[in-house]
Amino acid sequence: MAEPISVPSLKSIFRFPFQGAGWEKRFLVGALLTFVSFIIPIVPVIFVCGYLLEVMRRAVKGEELVLPDWTDWGKLGLDGLKYILVNLVFLLPGTLIYVVGFVFYFIATFGISFGSAFAQNSQSMPAAFVPVFLLALFVFFISMFLGPLLFFLGAIPLPAAIANLAAEGHLAAGFRLRQWWPALWKNKLGYFITWTILFGLFFFLYLAFFLVYITCILCWLIPFLIAPMGFYLGLVYAALFGQTFRESMQSQQVEPPAQPAEPAAPTTPAEPGQPETPAAASEVPQV
Repeated sequence: MAEPISVPSLKSIFRFPFQGAGWEKRFLVGALLTFVSFIIPIVPVIFVCGYLLEVMRRAVKGEELVLPDWTDWGKLGLDGLKYILVNLVFLLPGTLIYVVGFVFYFIATFGISFGSAFAQNSQSMPAAFVPVFLLALFVFFISMFLGPLLFFLGAIPLPAAIANLAAEGHLAAGFRLRQWWPALWKNKLGYFITWTILFGLFFFLYLAFFLVYITCILCWLIPFLIAPMGFYLGLVYAALFGQTFRESMQSQQVEPPAQPAEPAAPTTPAEPGQPETPAAASEVPQV
């Protein structure tokens, strides 16, 4: 099993977005694109996702963690599309269940309003309304259970799939379960620790965001804080899981085959009543 991430390694990962030559400009570009994505959705996110994939690729290869340049926009856009597509495939089932549940919730809510208005006019409720209302509520509550479950099951292996995509660069690499699943399964503890660290970091950033939110003087900063905090969290996510994936794959390297046992030395026939002795032992060097 691969060893968990060490404390010095964690410090370097938490600090790398603020280190290296020109990190201020590179981080600012990522934060601005994240901020613009709130106004113009989808397009800026594609380039940010491609940038995160490049960071993860460097972590998987064991290269020095520094913020890369925002230069090859075509490659960033293509990588971002691959990144988003793999995320959609893994998270789409849970998301669809959520959407279906809320659609039925809307139907149930609309049915309540319609039934109440109808009952006030006719003093009775249509017989078909009750089963439709109960069915809508049933589907809604089932979706509230299945949606998070499927989303959770899709999110667990997702970092390994993204890291394999980053390592090979091909879209199909994200779906080659036989290639990255054994490493994920063998290093379950490492991935659990990585998820725990990220949730802890997310909670810390959320706490800082909440403290700013409850103040009347600094609350105007919230729109300008969400973008850099989100971009920083994405960078740490890419670096942490990239390093975890590299350690997992290293632990999956094939062990050298065991040396075959040496064949037993041939025996020489012995005289009647004497035990057989190996041929090498029966040969006495001449003096």
